[in-house]
Amino acid sequence: MKDKDRLHRLSVQLIGMTVLLFIAGTAIGAVLLFNGSRDMYLQAKDDMISYDLNELGKSIENSVCVDWFTEYCRNHDDYKQRPSPEEYDMVSSIQGENGLYEADIQTKNKVYRSLDQKQQAAFAKYEFTLLGNYLGSMFLDSDYEKLYCIDIGAENLGFVYCDTVKIPKEELADGEIPVADIMLSGVTWDYKESDHPAIEKLRSGGKDIQFEIAAIDSSKDATSYIGYLPIGNKGEAAICISYDWAPFRQQLMKKVITLILVLLAAMLLTCLLIMAYLRNIVIKPLNTVRNAMRDYMDEKDSAKVKEKLATVKTKNEISRLSGNVEELTVEMDSYISGIKRLTSEVMEALAHTIDAKDKYTNGHSFRVAVYSRMLARELGLSKKEQEDIYYMGLLHDIGKIGIPNAIINKTTGLTDEEYEIIKKHPIFGYEILSEIESLPELSIGARYHHERIDGKGYPDGLKGDEIPFMARIIAVADSYDTMTSNRSYRKYLPQDVVRGEIEKNIGTQFDEAPARAMLKIIDDDRTYMLHE
Repeated sequence: MKDKDRLHRLSVQLIGMTVLLFIAGTAIGAVLLFNGSRDMYLQAKDDMISYDLNELGKSIENSVCVDWFTEYCRNHDDYKQRPSPEEYDMVSSIQGENGLYEADIQTKNKVYRSLDQKQQAAFAKYEFTLLGNYLGSMFLDSDYEKLYCIDIGAENLGFVYCDTVKIPKEELADGEIPVADIMLSGVTWDYKESDHPAIEKLRSGGKDIQFEIAAIDSSKDATSYIGYLPIGNKGEAAICISYDWAPFRQQLMKKVITLILVLLAAMLLTCLLIMAYLRNIVIKPLNTVRNAMRDYMDEKDSAKVKEKLATVKTKNEISRLSGNVEELTVEMDSYISGIKRLTSEVMEALAHTIDAKDKYTNGHSFRVAVYSRMLARELGLSKKEQEDIYYMGLLHDIGKIGIPNAIINKTTGLTDEEYEIIKKHPIFGYEILSEIESLPELSIGARYHHERIDGKGYPDGLKGDEIPFMARIIAVADSYDTMTSNRSYRKYLPQDVVRGEIEKNIGTQFDEAPARAMLKIIDDDRTYMLHE
């Protein structure tokens, strides 16, 4: 599981890195696309607004006394209406008397300042009307949001002289020609320097057109692209053109979002393809190699490993790894076979030595080993466990080496003292085999094969699950061979008697699982081949 988890974690990490790189690339691309498109769009608007501002500025400065008008409006508010016919006549008379029709702005400013209050009021209304007409005439022929004139002087910062808005069509009478509504002002912005960097540049002496994206009026949504042009000799007033760029921004955002969605879909498809590629080219072959090695560690079957590794079809390093693993398992199989053969020969030699001490039970150790392996197979134990229990069965009585031959080969009944000595052979066997650290399980069968489920066995009086499972299997095999072997005092027992004894002692002497397995083996042995 750990290896499998590592492979999955590796694939997830690779996919994660791909996703992160793709998302980062998408984000950077979206930002670059948005900024690039916005800059190109605003540059086009710069050119358009700059042209209109310059044309409008020339017309106003050639006709309107901006400096005088600004000064007057700061101190009076009677200009916020159109002049009456009498006032028009007064303005025309003064202009004619002083030759103002052809005079320059400086001359007009000088004359205006010399007039009395009534005359100045008439001229202020007249100048305001001119300013509004210039703004309105351009406004009607454009798609601008607003045109307006503001005060950017220190004393009256943000004061709006006049503003233009289009009259909604639904408010026009049938056949009425659309006009610009020139709103008389009196409103001062809720002005913050940080919100209007373009005005700050004009106030610091800038004479060129300045642009900014900002909120107009008191709105907080920066949806207006505004161009500012200072007018008048003193530059304390500015005409402004505001263009609503929210529709373009929304369209641009939709296109960017569409692009992002397309890229995300492409990323998802790419990730799926990468996952499929990794699965077929990397993960699946590596899992096959891993499973083959795991099976070999469990079963030591190089043929099975070779069969599994034959399914690895990749033409990369994993294929080479598969071939190396196959060669390694074959070599290990050969080496292990030699070790097993040597181990088996040594253990069989020991088993012969044990059985040679008792001339009446010759072959007992080998038969117990075979019966134990049969029971392990019947119980579904692995091949390795079957092999382990075979060797445990071979040496389960090795402790009898420490028992005097006179007691082992005694043909008459044992005394209590002699029986106590016999009962020590599991301990002797345990002490001998526990020295073999490479095969610690050998000592288990030697020590516990005479324990009983009801706790009346020896040498430790263990009961139930306290007794190691392998020892419980060997106990059944040992008893079966004892009953099916010839003894000095009797011949081997009939099969039905042996079966009855085992079944009768389930739960007392024998564990149920191996005992039931033994009963099945007996039932299958119809010709009673399993006896000495």
